[in-house]
Amino acid sequence: MKKTIFTALVCALVFLTASCDKIEQDRYTVPAGATGQWFPSHENIPNIQRAMIEKYTGVRCVNCPDADEVIHASLNHYGDNLVAVAIHSGAFGRPLGSDPDLRTEGGTVWYETLVGTSTGLPAAMVNRGDLFNPLSGINDKVDQILAYQPPVSMLMSTASNNGLLMAEIHIGFLQTISQPLNLTLLLTEDNILTTQTHVGGDIHDYAQNHVLRTIYTDAWGFPIDVDKTEGSKYFINLPINLPEQCVAGNCHLVAFISDQESRKILNVVQCDLVP
Repeated sequence: MKKTIFTALVCALVFLTASCDKIEQDRYTVPAGATGQWFPSHENIPNIQRAMIEKYTGVRCVNCPDADEVIHASLNHYGDNLVAVAIHSGAFGRPLGSDPDLRTEGGTVWYETLVGTSTGLPAAMVNRGDLFNPLSGINDKVDQILAYQPPVSMLMSTASNNGLLMAEIHIGFLQTISQPLNLTLLLTEDNILTTQTHVGGDIHDYAQNHVLRTIYTDAWGFPIDVDKTEGSKYFINLPINLPEQCVAGNCHLVAFISDQESRKILNVVQCDLVP
């Protein structure tokens, strides 16, 4: 009996202090918002640079539908190389009538920090660069980003593990990076029907797309605490809980890597929530 207990304690200590060749899948799981643990990846991670446009918007923003048209045209042009996130923000985001409130706690943190309450909407950033009005100029900013070799590559998929939905995120370093990096994981949803104000009058049953619904990590992400030398590859699993008001088939996961200090985005990846 004593020998059995001792053996179990030794095995537990080995698991905590050393890596293993084979670990049960649920051992890879880390809670959302935590620092988490990264493991070596053996996946073929595509060497693709992508851009993310985050648009700060609201149902009371009369010019936002026009900005949506411009953004959708850019999304059609770039395909999977451009990811959009719409953050309903501030007074412009107050719901009309009995419509749902599309503002989020994490989105409010971004809005107040990156945009500021004195700035009119719509407002946007591409990869957390300069703030601009997204009624024009999107493609020029995206082209500048896509023209360069990405410093880090990303791959993401979802799978069910014992009834729990997981996001598996792989990253590969294409050059050695010395500065601290963060990983942020969030959920967006398409086709949310609301009333939307517009220059020509209210639009009823307006389809709100790419809407930020929740941030699974901390608002600014958590540290990517790994050896960031060229050629290194890692992965991490994060559990996904779908907010009860969301329609799973309309949802997407978005993960991005950002510079911890400047908060500028190095690369981004998106996948459907439903595998």
